[in-house]
Amino acid sequence: MRIGILGGTFNPIHNGHLYMAFEAKETLELDRVIFVPNYIPPHKEAYERNPEDVLKMLELVLEEYEDFSISTYELEKQGLSYTYETLDYFTKIYPHDELYFIIGEDSYVNFSRWKNPEIIISLAKLVVFQRHGFDEHERLRTRTLLETHGKTPVMLDSMILEISSSDIRNRVMKNKEIRYLVPEKVRDYIYEHELYRANTVEQERSP
Repeated sequence: MRIGILGGTFNPIHNGHLYMAFEAKETLELDRVIFVPNYIPPHKEAYERNPEDVLKMLELVLEEYEDFSISTYELEKQGLSYTYETLDYFTKIYPHDELYFIIGEDSYVNFSRWKNPEIIISLAKLVVFQRHGFDEHERLRTRTLLETHGKTPVMLDSMILEISSSDIRNRVMKNKEIRYLVPEKVRDYIYEHELYRANTVEQERSP
């Protein structure tokens, strides 16, 4: 099988995440896509993020799609969520399958600074949704790393919805509409459980 891995804080899951999963599945003819919510992402600090809420929103959305599933590996492991460890876990579960690790170009340009990136690219094919406006120097560092290890990423030249979880949280805090940014079940869950009413900030830090 060809399996896509899509990780993130999913705080909350939004239509951009679903677009990436659908587009990757269709373009690369993946058999399934696994969503992997982080416990503590090493590249950012997440405040007032309840993993139980994140998981419940994922479950509400993905229960409709038979080719999409959720792995709670990182939530159950707790601690910092390092991609190389997660992919090593999946290679043990799916030893005869091809793994495709799906990221946006915002992650790609910083990929060379991730923990053990050479292990990541040895375990899975890197799939990158292209965007514009990122630092060429950082992009070059990642390209050099991949070339050194004889790896070529799959670059998907496709429209990507410019939606961010932080913007959604800020809109909720300011009582602005999010109807067209998230699935209806997510919107209902956020309002029913009064999520993101306090200012929730995610600050970047080095991995």
